[in-house]
Amino acid sequence: MMLRQKSIYILVACCLLLLPMLLVAQRDTVNLNEFEVIGIRPDISASSPNPVQQITLKKLDAIPTATVGDAIRNFSGITLKDYGGVGGLKTVMIRSLGSNHTAVFVDGLPNNDAATGQSDLGRISLQDVDRIQLSFGQPEFGLLPARMYASAGVLEINSGYSLSDGRKYQLDLSARAGSFGTFNPSLGLFGRIGENNITGFRVNHFTATGDFPYSTGNGQSSSSQLRKNSDVNSTDGMLHTRQVFSDSSILTVKASYNYSDRGLPGAVIYYNDYSVQRLRNNDLLLGISYKTNPARRLKMLITGSLADNRLLYTDPAFQNQTGGIRNEYNQRELYLSDAILFNLLPGLKLSLATDLVHNSLTTNAYSVDNPSRVTSLSAVSMQYKPGKAEIQGSLLLTYAGDRISGTANKNYSRLSPALSIMRQLNPGNTLKVRLSAKNTYRLPTFNELFYTLAGNRALEPETASLYDLGLLFNKASGTLGYNFRAEAFLNKVKNKIVTLPTRNLFIWSSQNIGRVDIAGFEVSGGITGHINKDWSFDLSGNYTYQEAKDVTDKNDDNYRHQIAYIPFETAGGLATVWYRKINLGINTLYSGYRYISGTNITANLLHGWITTDMTLAWQTTFRKQTIKIKAEAVNLFNEQYEIVKSFPMTGRAFYINLSFTI
Repeated sequence: MMLRQKSIYILVACCLLLLPMLLVAQRDTVNLNEFEVIGIRPDISASSPNPVQQITLKKLDAIPTATVGDAIRNFSGITLKDYGGVGGLKTVMIRSLGSNHTAVFVDGLPNNDAATGQSDLGRISLQDVDRIQLSFGQPEFGLLPARMYASAGVLEINSGYSLSDGRKYQLDLSARAGSFGTFNPSLGLFGRIGENNITGFRVNHFTATGDFPYSTGNGQSSSSQLRKNSDVNSTDGMLHTRQVFSDSSILTVKASYNYSDRGLPGAVIYYNDYSVQRLRNNDLLLGISYKTNPARRLKMLITGSLADNRLLYTDPAFQNQTGGIRNEYNQRELYLSDAILFNLLPGLKLSLATDLVHNSLTTNAYSVDNPSRVTSLSAVSMQYKPGKAEIQGSLLLTYAGDRISGTANKNYSRLSPALSIMRQLNPGNTLKVRLSAKNTYRLPTFNELFYTLAGNRALEPETASLYDLGLLFNKASGTLGYNFRAEAFLNKVKNKIVTLPTRNLFIWSSQNIGRVDIAGFEVSGGITGHINKDWSFDLSGNYTYQEAKDVTDKNDDNYRHQIAYIPFETAGGLATVWYRKINLGINTLYSGYRYISGTNITANLLHGWITTDMTLAWQTTFRKQTIKIKAEAVNLFNEQYEIVKSFPMTGRAFYINLSFTI
């Protein structure tokens, strides 16, 4: 049976990968005159029927950023879980839903992490990234794989591989260095092969000692110590090629490899932060996509990827009969997707997508029986624009089956609908209202079921009903632009899966806590202006209030208590000023108090924090060579804080970035 299953997957993979070659022979009367569109895509947050936030390359330059985890901190409604250390694990939660409710796609390919079952945003470099977009509810309508409809939120990270000034090749050299032994050099080379092909590679290295100072105390006394076992050493490489054919269809092939070796800093308990745990990752990803001419009435997107993630966790100090722990995990994923989009009537578009995912896990850890999972996702979505309104809807069918050696198979199935409506309220199209609703279905991951000492095979799938009501205002007046957004949201979750670290960042505990009601609101606004040809500015801010209450059992002591690690309030503000070739950015983030468990008592209270960062950048072009210098001051006022209890965050730090484009 397993041999037949594997044969079917291989056959399907071969058919999907060969199909683009057959389609290349088709002719089309529309030709693509330009290979790359140079520039930043405009922000769509004010024109989408779904809650969408976006950050572009221009704003990325205004904040201290090395990874995607740093870049998205200013998005409203998110909680970034950061477990401390220079190379610490960073995951994102949207509106109090767990991190596994957020799907992460890098250049159209799914990104998965074998260590956590989530995506560690601290390991995704910002090299070549020109736009990051976060959608809640439905993704923005388009030619998309079905997998994007399966999550409550989608984080899309898109790169801009282009050659400026008509060059035949481009060499990028950059380095970032600073506090705590940080050194991050990068080398990229991209060239044009023929008229319609760009091929290139990039190698990125990151190392840091991570021995930052922190303060700890018990209320009566305090002491300053250096963080131990927080070092990181990682190298990643990427090879990318993009071919535009005579009929304007596009074939993209990408291969990436990441190696990292890092210490797992322990919890600081009674001034003791001793830890010798290590985590080593070797991740390989091969991806291919084929997209037909965007001018055709019928459009098609075919995507395939193979991911091989190997993880080694060691703890030589663990007291057992073998004198320590050495656990090896190998997770593989085969992913295939086929999507089509076509115009049915004027203003009415329809999209169909089918995805097939095969996951397998091999490990030497305890009694885990090498599980595998086959998941089928089928989505139909539509977009209709009648006059001053826009309607988007989707229906997703999920079917999955787990296979574990020696035990019966476990199957899952679910039909998940979604609907979004937006309506223009005034003749000037500056004021809009939108309403959305979605149902999601999240399966327990291999980590939650089988990984580590605390895996829980009794976990049930988590379901959530999501509702959103928003008011949007966007207006341009002369040299000024204004935008304002207010959203109220309600999420009703059943069998919510909560996963928390115990002794360190790898030993976790997973459990269903029954029903959770999440309610809150977000407000955000901004002003952009051009004073004259030399001066311009951008001011933006956001505020989120949310309550995530355990409503499982009225007789339980935790009834209507806030669930663990969900802050009641978060806020952020960013001010950027550009003068000719110089820009100055000041970024402030605030997170209110929260509790470290579902029992809301004073002993479990974790205080809030506020940090301020500053950047100063200068860029010039000389004989077609671009030089850029960026200075960063992170946590300028040296705030001592924790996002996860007993895992201190870094204090004040300084970095310098140098980059050359030849």
